[in-house]
Amino acid sequence: MPEIPEMEIYEHYLNQLVKNKKISRVNVLRLKSINLESTVFSSQVMNKQITGIERQGKFLIFHLDDDNYLLTHMMLDGRLFYITNEDINQSMVMQSSAEDLKEMIKDLPGKPSVVFGLDDGSTLFFCNLTLGYLYYLGKDELEKKLQELGRDPLDPSFQAQEFAQLLEGKRGKIKPWLMNPRNISGVGNAYSNEALFQAGILPTRVISAISVEEKQALFRSLVEIINESIRLGGDMEEPFADWDDFTGGYNAHFKVYAREGVPCVNCREPIQKSEVGGRNSYFCPLCQK
Repeated sequence: MPEIPEMEIYEHYLNQLVKNKKISRVNVLRLKSINLESTVFSSQVMNKQITGIERQGKFLIFHLDDDNYLLTHMMLDGRLFYITNEDINQSMVMQSSAEDLKEMIKDLPGKPSVVFGLDDGSTLFFCNLTLGYLYYLGKDELEKKLQELGRDPLDPSFQAQEFAQLLEGKRGKIKPWLMNPRNISGVGNAYSNEALFQAGILPTRVISAISVEEKQALFRSLVEIINESIRLGGDMEEPFADWDDFTGGYNAHFKVYAREGVPCVNCREPIQKSEVGGRNSYFCPLCQK
């Protein structure tokens, strides 16, 4: 599932390539991925200019020039893909089925759910929104959605001391708490595993048994790892466009995530895997306590 680094990279590319363009055509290929009837959704977004894109947690928010918004969440498998006007016949794309598009465009990272034709001839694909979605929302509706989110680790005003205070009096194990978007937004399985490893804390540790110093170290580890992943290209294997050789550059830098049986980079003990809070957790039994 895309987490903060991957959504930050999407945000960067979208602001670079899609910002200030108008949505001139819409092809809704999966009705369950949107929040309005297909013709209503299309009429609301067509001819609207995208004035900016921002990330909030794992959400991407497209600001439109009618003071409304498009809110998308990739969930587990959702991906974006961008094609320039030189690489595709946009008219053909807007008349094609999801199955035909997957055959026509070999680099697509999945089955298209919604497609936007932009006014310069380029095309933006929202793929695999089986669990994810793309909603057209007013300001009040958007704010209600965002109120569900906890603090963002990359918010400059969010510091280690406040993070430690948020954990005060909490029960349960640290990893499920860290992954709950109502507590901390944008953190999923991959980077919670990595941050806990760097901080030397087992994913099964009970929150009440973690010292203030350890909590603050965990926050600093989380921020450091997220920023490093953004710098190196994040975790997704699927590129944003066929020329994108940056996305996925962090894959080789994970120290515990998805590395069961691989020697720990610190002590050479094999990395172990167990289920914590319904998710696979990876850890070093010697380096983490």
